Formats: sequence, structure tokens, C-alpha cells
Amino acid sequence: MTSEPTPVHADHQRVAWKCQAEPGTEFLVEVYANWQSAGAIARRIGSANIGFYRPAGAFEASAHPCQYGTAVWARYVAGLGLEPLPTTMTVRVPDYGRQAGYEGVRIAEVEISARCQVCGGPRGEARPDTFVRDGAPLVRDAWMNSCGHADDYAAVLEEARQRAGLPRLLRHEPEGRELKGVEGGEFAAAVDLIAEALKAAPHTRAKTAARFLEDQGHPVAAAAIRAFVATNVTGGQTSARAAALYLNRLDTEGGTK
Repeated sequence: MTSEPTPVHADHQRVAWKCQAEPGTEFLVEVYANWQSAGAIARRIGSANIGFYRPAGAFEASAHPCQYGTAVWARYVAGLGLEPLPTTMTVRVPDYGRQAGYEGVRIAEVEISARCQVCGGPRGEARPDTFVRDGAPLVRDAWMNSCGHADDYAAVLEEARQRAGLPRLLRHEPEGRELKGVEGGEFAAAVDLIAEALKAAPHTRAKTAARFLEDQGHPVAAAAIRAFVATNVTGGQTSARAAALYLNRLDTEGGTK
């Protein structure tokens, strides 16, 4: 049985050296108990606020949910002209059904995170994998994560099902639109705080955002988000981004008064 790791302070000098030795490759910085701390560290790495990562922009870092909190990963990018890291990946996986007596298999094409759900590291590149079921050849995708954590197809399907509700919540927002508070709105500052935090931890849940806003002195916005989560069809899986859009809608429609 795997036990929860004891929190330790990140050895930033060692991480910076490893990143420079293998430019473009991501390395784990540390796992933090909450996304606020992880997001702050990721931003400090990118801005070189932590001296080992100078000059500013030479390294990039991002925060990702993982089994024991939020993991920060970093890579050295100076002069490499690298493409932005993907946030999602589309894969073909076998679905054997969940109901009693189900027979057969279908190939489902689903969207999942590009990050390992155990450690937050990058998932491997998908490749076609042929297998035989009931005498018929079928093609699914297979991938190997560099972190060593294997992805079970049943778990991948469940992850995809949980993610499936998010696009429906965002249909009223044009694709690519920047998340920003309504100018002069009651919750403008709260939305801008969430937007900044999402840059480092894009998959944050609404409940976590509510706690963060309360800590930052926005109790009314936090209460509004909790009420939104309680009535939303996705419940505890509601994203922080969806909550921020809800606050904008309240401001557009006249706030809570």
C-alpha cells in the first residue's frame, strides 16, 4: 500500500539544474497541500522570483491536481521555441460496459487530461494498439507515462465522464474568450483572482476557489460560489472557471442585491 508522502521543502537549485541538463523536459518541483501554494510557486518560477530560475522566462512551470494535493512541474525553455504544453488529449479506449450481463466491446473516443492523475506529470504520447476481441481485430490507443504510473482504461473512461459536463457549462462563452471580471461589478476582483490562479492550476474545483476567495477577503463571492455548487448538476466536480463565469453572470444581471 502506498502511504502519503511527508511534505518537504522543494530543492529549487537541484530542480533548476535538472531542467537545464535536459532542456524541454518537465521535472517535478514539489507536491503542495493546496492549489493556492502550488499556483504561487509556479508563477514565481516563471517570473524568476526564485533566483535559481533566472532570467525571467527561462523556465516555465505549471500546477496540476494529483493524488496528494497539487503538483508543480517545471521545464527549461530558454531559446528552444517550444510549443505550449497540451492540457488535454483525445484517445480511443475499449468500453466493456458497466451494466450486468453486458457482452462485447465498443471503442470510445474520449477527451482526458494530458496529465497523469497520480502525480500530475505529463502523460505519454498515444499510439495505435491493435487487439483482438471475439475474433475481430480492434484498434485502441496505448501510451506509457514517463512517470511510470499506468493508466487503466476503466479509470480513463471514468475521468472522461467526469470531464464531459464542463463544455456544457461553458457553451454561453465564446471559444478563447479571456476570463475577466465585469468592469465595475460586485465580483470583478474575485473573478480576476480566480482567473490569475487558473493560469497555474487550470483544473481547480469551485469549492477550492471559494475557500481561496474567503482567505483573500471576498466572503460574499465565496458564499455565492458555494450556493452555485449546491444547485449545479455537476456538484463537487464544478470547475472554478464555471464558478467565475457564474459570478460574471450575477454582475451582468445586477449582483446579489
